Amino acid sequence: MSHTSQRRGLDPSRPGKEMIVLAMIPGRYKEKGGIRTAMSELALKMLAHRPHNWLTRNFAEITIPQLGAAQGLVGWLNKYWPETTRRLLMRLVAQRSTVVTAIYTEPQNTVNLVKEIKGEWLTTNQQEGYPISIVLSGLFDDIHQCCRDTGVREHTYLHSLGSFGRTGSLPAEDELELITMCGHGLIAPSRVQHLVEKVRKREITPMGAAEDITKPCVCGIANRKRAEEIFGRLSEI
Repeated sequence: MSHTSQRRGLDPSRPGKEMIVLAMIPGRYKEKGGIRTAMSELALKMLAHRPHNWLTRNFAEITIPQLGAAQGLVGWLNKYWPETTRRLLMRLVAQRSTVVTAIYTEPQNTVNLVKEIKGEWLTTNQQEGYPISIVLSGLFDDIHQCCRDTGVREHTYLHSLGSFGRTGSLPAEDELELITMCGHGLIAPSRVQHLVEKVRKREITPMGAAEDITKPCVCGIANRKRAEEIFGRLSEI
């Protein structure tokens, strides 16, 4: 099950707002020789196709315990060579993690990425027996169009049936659009409400609020552009 399946606020009448790409390997294959290199290559391809947000985007700005003493070096590198730092962090994490993620807000960028993955990278990894799964997450119509444009056949679907139980205890729907952008629950309802109030008082811009809530989401799947629109709408209520 993908941690992107509970996102709210996407509207089929307004397609092309976002598409998330997740690359995953089964845990039992994570030590298979060569698979880490394949994941690193894929991560750099994902980064090259201009994602809106991605795993490790905020690693140079927040404290990551696993980096240890290297945290200071990462911060220094990011100050002078941000592009190099992005590539380095993405590659390092891909070599250690079983999941790499990125979100795209331009449909053609996702199409171009999938087309490239289908080429030499896929052929080589099939020959080596690397079971790397690529998942597209978003509106079904957007995904259908991407698959048609790239000649990919969809074989599995995951669709959330929604929330059940004491739904009256949930935050407001507009707030849920922001909260569910992080599948690990790192966007707190109280933080969203606090930032909405700050935007209303003009103490922060909708863009600033969007940047604020995306920082804790280390997966890099929060959509800052959509969050900015939502904060602007909520601040006018």
